Amino acid sequence: MKLSPSRRTVVVIWFAWMLIMIGYQIYVRARFQPDRPDYAVSIWTQNETRANSQNDKPYLLEPFLNDHVSWDSEYYLSIALGGYADPQMRSIPPTFKRIYPQVALTGEAPGDWVLMNYAFLPFYPLVVRVFYYRLQVFGLNPIATATLSGVFVSLLGTLLAMLALHDLARDDLGESGGVRAAFYLIIFPAGMFLAQVYTEGLFLGLSFATLALARRQRWIWAALLAIGAVWTRAAGELLLIPLLWYW
Repeated sequence: MKLSPSRRTVVVIWFAWMLIMIGYQIYVRARFQPDRPDYAVSIWTQNETRANSQNDKPYLLEPFLNDHVSWDSEYYLSIALGGYADPQMRSIPPTFKRIYPQVALTGEAPGDWVLMNYAFLPFYPLVVRVFYYRLQVFGLNPIATATLSGVFVSLLGTLLAMLALHDLARDDLGESGGVRAAFYLIIFPAGMFLAQVYTEGLFLGLSFATLALARRQRWIWAALLAIGAVWTRAAGELLLIPLLWYW
């Protein structure tokens, strides 16, 4: 498919942003050390930002692209590699307390405990798994390969989001307005999460592409991408509102 000049500009902006995100995180890790722990939120950030806070999380200890994983990343990597019943992951009791959670490794947990993996939707880990098989050619260990795949999926999802947002905006704002809309998406401060092993990049790509296709009444593809968005993040259910509006 031949890209218009403005779409090529969007792709160039995405590529430059990708290099900046990866390069910046390598540079910061090499030059600076954070002052730990973070006291922004009582208890939670103190516990989760200590120097050894990831020692019991095997999927977050791999050095390769380690700056692109944290917190929920371990669950997505776990599901992609070991499935929902991954024996390396932790379980919680039926009477789970959010503030002071009691957790145990799967092999140590009583039968009525629930694996924490079940709190996360499957589509992002599934796509990561698909790319994982392709990226095994690089000869990395499984966690490193899954991490690379997760970053790759997030970056491609972000590119899809930028192109779809450009398509949505240009009808009203012109070609330059579409480029600006795509650019604003990635320079937003929270845009850094679009380059991490999180669901945001894929979710935005599926959501904006759903709306762009629905606007052109390509209902089958719009419906398929909407289903993918719903199975990526629960907020995808809200796509039903604009889809009904376009219908």
